[in-house]
Amino acid sequence: MKLSHAILTASAVAIGALAIVEAGRMQPPAFADTASLGAGGFTLITSSTGQGPDEAPYETLYVLDNRGEMLLVYGIDSGNNRRLALRAGASLPALFRAARGG
Repeated sequence: MKLSHAILTASAVAIGALAIVEAGRMQPPAFADTASLGAGGFTLITSSTGQGPDEAPYETLYVLDNRGEMLLVYGIDSGNNRRLALRAGASLPALFRAARGG
């Protein structure tokens, strides 16, 4: 495994852990049992948004593409179709550059 891949993987895990910690401060709490590292270099993490009915709260799906170095955020549209919709997407290197102030 190349050093850059190891750093990217460690960064993805750190971002996921931070998201879970921050989500834990909101109601209802988020659980990390839905995180999954799949084949092909993708990591999937779901978390509750804290909105929606108590019996079926709205959730967000975070997709980390380790090969393409992208973070994609999906959510469920609240209309009648209730379809999965892309909410945001960003390049991981660009996010880390911005976080370093560069």
